[in-house]
Amino acid sequence: MLRSKFPSLKCFAYEVPGCIFDEDLCKKTEEFIVSFVRNDDLVPRLSHHNFETVREKFCDVLARIKVPKIKLFFDLRVPCEDVHLAHRNAKVLKPEKDIRRDTQFYQRVEKLKLERFEKNLAGVNKFQLFIPGKIIHLVDTKGNNSSEDYVPYYAHRKDFNQVVISKRMLSDHDIHFLIDIFRDIRLVGPHSNNVSLISHDFHQIFLEDDENEAIEPDTRLFFCCSNPNGKLPLVLASIAAMAWSLGAYGSSGCDFITFHSVLPELPLGLYSYALYECTQLDANNTCVSIEISEQCFAYPPHYEASPQLQASRGFAALGKVFGVLALTMLWVSTCFVIQRRSWNVACIMLLLTSLFQGLVLVFVRDSDCRNSVDVDDDFFITSCSMNTGAMITIVSTCLWFVVAVGAIRLARMAKPG
Repeated sequence: MLRSKFPSLKCFAYEVPGCIFDEDLCKKTEEFIVSFVRNDDLVPRLSHHNFETVREKFCDVLARIKVPKIKLFFDLRVPCEDVHLAHRNAKVLKPEKDIRRDTQFYQRVEKLKLERFEKNLAGVNKFQLFIPGKIIHLVDTKGNNSSEDYVPYYAHRKDFNQVVISKRMLSDHDIHFLIDIFRDIRLVGPHSNNVSLISHDFHQIFLEDDENEAIEPDTRLFFCCSNPNGKLPLVLASIAAMAWSLGAYGSSGCDFITFHSVLPELPLGLYSYALYECTQLDANNTCVSIEISEQCFAYPPHYEASPQLQASRGFAALGKVFGVLALTMLWVSTCFVIQRRSWNVACIMLLLTSLFQGLVLVFVRDSDCRNSVDVDDDFFITSCSMNTGAMITIVSTCLWFVVAVGAIRLARMAKPG
């Protein structure tokens, strides 16, 4: 529609449905539309004609089945290598010449085919729809789904007149992986050594060299939440934010550990603690019933913290600092392309954050927890156990380690630099 107002307008269509224009209009759009199709992608093959063909072939296969359907269903759930596929099909399918043609199912299938044939003759299904413009088919030459193994070639619109049934027919429609393919495929001039090799005897694809116009590099460095490294950094950043919040919450309360003595259990934290409150007095104003206060109180200035408590406070602070730095790098990676060297730095920071977060638990082994208390000539040994804050710290430590493992995977996938 905008072609008349903007004659120089060009359109690049990625993984478009295969039912856009008829053949005449597709020919007219070859001058200004280029469509890209990745391997076995289902969407560019979506058309009324293709689905009718799939329906007919599916009915033909049903007529050839020689084993019970339930047995075939469970058999198909088990993956089969391509080298064994012919042998497996021979066990469950009859040859086409052995199909019984006197069955009611076969006669219905033939009637369905006849109806389609008559509609085509009558012009009901006269117009077929195709992919617009010129079509570049990106083919995985080795079948290992690596972006470096894809080869582009010009394809004809009628090459996509059938649906390819494969395990990748849905995953090949992933637009994020398509970006990686475009990064690794170099479409350059004929004087360069980086020309892609094209199979299937189709013409090679080059970019036209313009001697008067230099190709300037893309200077746009920042794309907010464009996920140039894939969706995994966004997931890792979300988990890391949760881990940092849990770590900060676990170390800030007064219920990190529980102190056990002859009195009721007393919650203690890294920076605050709970107090006993008297809830009932006798006639002599002697407290006969005590409970734990719901409010937290900071340790007094004259309180001398044990070495374990001081170490826990230091590890908690280091965990927060390294966690903020690692979290910042993860969120930045959702907008920038991060090289392998930067990912290595992020991995080190994440592993250190997980280590420091776990070392906060040394407070559970506090030296002030193990004391002997003499009550009416009976000795009681005090002790400490983990409370809610310590449990939350363990969860935070595990989450940081999961994020570190994910970052290591991204570092291996990233390009050196």
